[in-house]
Amino acid sequence: MLKLTLTFFCALLFTVTINAAPTFSVVAITPERDSVSGASMTNKEKLKVEEMKLFAKMTMSDYENLRGKKLNAFERLSFKLTQHRVNKMLKHYSYGDSPTTLQKISWLLKGILLGPIALLIGYLFLKDEERELIKWIWFGFIGWAIILGIILLA
Repeated sequence: MLKLTLTFFCALLFTVTINAAPTFSVVAITPERDSVSGASMTNKEKLKVEEMKLFAKMTMSDYENLRGKKLNAFERLSFKLTQHRVNKMLKHYSYGDSPTTLQKISWLLKGILLGPIALLIGYLFLKDEERELIKWIWFGFIGWAIILGIILLA
């Protein structure tokens, strides 16, 4: 019974992600002005940000009119989830938030101490906005591998 329930749940999840994906693609954006280098966004990036702002303000009926057909339950769920994700990305980048040096150091140390477990934790639990920290986990993992190599050779 447990296997049947798990199989049904996986099939349902697969169906939701395949069939209900909206035509709008969520892209990573950068802040309008980088605080370190002072570089501004390109016109293509500005256009993507404006598209994301329009999508974030769109209602369900507006989206149905744009597509030309009524959305089913899975498509409605997917629309709301994508809209929520876009709103979070816009909010995150409007303040220019990026991982702090302390966060980078902490993930580096986690990578050194935990090795592959830290990589797994990072890939599973870090949000899209925090994907830059994966690089620091990899640096820590390399340090972990070097330390392990030295221990095994000694």
